[in-house]
Amino acid sequence: MAQDGPLSKGSTRCLGADGETLPSALDKEDARSAPSTPSTPSVCSPPSSSSSSSSIPSAGKNVCSSCGLEILDRYLLKVNNLIWHVRCLECSVCRTSLRQQNSCYIKNKEIFCKMDYFSRFGTKCARCGRQIYASDWVRRARGNAYHLACFACFSCKRQLSTGEEFGLVEEKVLCRIHYDTMIENLKRAAENGNGITLEGAVSRPQSCQPPTLPSWPSSSEARRVEVMQAQFAQDNNPDAQTLQKLADMTGLSRRVIQVRGLKYRARRKSHKESHPDPP
Repeated sequence: MAQDGPLSKGSTRCLGADGETLPSALDKEDARSAPSTPSTPSVCSPPSSSSSSSSIPSAGKNVCSSCGLEILDRYLLKVNNLIWHVRCLECSVCRTSLRQQNSCYIKNKEIFCKMDYFSRFGTKCARCGRQIYASDWVRRARGNAYHLACFACFSCKRQLSTGEEFGLVEEKVLCRIHYDTMIENLKRAAENGNGITLEGAVSRPQSCQPPTLPSWPSSSEARRVEVMQAQFAQDNNPDAQTLQKLADMTGLSRRVIQVRGLKYRARRKSHKESHPDPP
């Protein structure tokens, strides 16, 4: 059975060239790395002499991929097989100059800085819509990725555990109890010739025994995870004073926070070893 794991960088390459829904069957909860995130940057070659460029179009002219004008300057920038004026290589979103950057991202001939590229094309949680970062713990279901705390039943809001059965309807996760409830409600509505919405179909009837809930709602856990990850990103080995502050903010014991900090450092180390920065 798959285990929880950190989001790994995907293998999507950045190329400079053109490079009523039926309910699903129940699945076993699967916790894996999120779908591949377009995270392979193109390396910006250092300024080179325009007279010695290997990317020379017909008629022997070096034409800038941004402005379309011939490059007559002494130096030019080359990314993959495309060339730019040094002044023209900039992010297409924020217009930040990339002339001093070691890498950039290209999609459909558009240039992006790292922040804007991941903001636009990075993996996002199917529940909350926020970006999933490489250090986040995620769960996957039918090609969708979810933050760990967001993988909760749409009806009872209970966070699902590894190995637990669930249903997925319109990207909404349902625990086994409420998936079965939805099926029965849909059948009953069809027999009576009545229409019913998804929300109406999955609402828990009075006779349904609610599942055992944790002592805190999943939204609180999501907030706890955010607080701890934000701190660990700044200082992955917090001192006693910081640990106590985190304990007060999250309601967790210092020991639990220490253990989570150790796991966070281990995931970061493993991620860096398996995905080294480009030269």
